[in-house]
Amino acid sequence: MTDPYLFNGQSPDDHVAACPECTAAVALLDRPDPALAPPARLRETVLSLARRRREPAPPDVMAVAVPYATQVALMDGLLAELSTPEWDAPVVKHGTVRAMVEHLAANDARVAQFMGVRAREAPVHRRWREQAGELLERVSGGAHALLGVEMALAGTSPARGSLRQAMVQRTFETWTHADDIRAALGRPRGDPPAGAHVKQIVEFGLAMLPRAMKGPRRHVSATFVLTGPGGGSWTVPLADPSERVAVLLSAEAVGFCRLLAGRAREFPYAAEGDPVLARDLVAAAATLGCD
Repeated sequence: MTDPYLFNGQSPDDHVAACPECTAAVALLDRPDPALAPPARLRETVLSLARRRREPAPPDVMAVAVPYATQVALMDGLLAELSTPEWDAPVVKHGTVRAMVEHLAANDARVAQFMGVRAREAPVHRRWREQAGELLERVSGGAHALLGVEMALAGTSPARGSLRQAMVQRTFETWTHADDIRAALGRPRGDPPAGAHVKQIVEFGLAMLPRAMKGPRRHVSATFVLTGPGGGSWTVPLADPSERVAVLLSAEAVGFCRLLAGRAREFPYAAEGDPVLARDLVAAAATLGCD
């Protein structure tokens, strides 16, 4: 009953052949107009709306994702401003700005691959930025159960730490190398990270410090009193068991972070107690950078 009603007793093919309007409509369906390219900002707009609708990440995940995202955005803006000659500007330890960004991307890749991000081929700025963005999405989307999992950290000395520590290290290295680039181009340093982010870097460095100490184990503790944004007081056992606090070292927190990066030409500090131990602590701290 349906076919005769719809097609006035004709089969669909016969009807289309005899009807100019239907013939034209079928021709249009068979030959659609060329697809239009989406507006350049459409992808970012869609992602932004999706992020706003997605359930927020747990606080402990946000605590490590937000500092890294902040430094990635600052580095991305800095790299976007560079002229072609500036990419080849000389940089201490890495040769050129381009080589430094390659180094940063390679260190980020340790964590990115741990989180299942695939390696990609692209110009270095885009490759670093896309890898960092995908790493952030993976961490923000499902890293709560993985934050305590141990993995390899970046650095010349073999070291391992949790994913939480690895993300703090990525924040730290991105900030450090952005200032390296500014120094290579004769620009002033950028603003240091927010105090809460500086504090994370301090705590990361202090956790690594006992393993960086040279010589026989010292069964004592060291107290660090750091001032300014990110400051606080920490007592660090240098070996287990720790018999007593042998030194109290006071300094500025951001300066201590630059010491950890190996970027402090001078490191003003005050020490009470064992002066030799204080000097050894400062020397060990200066070896903890990611170069």
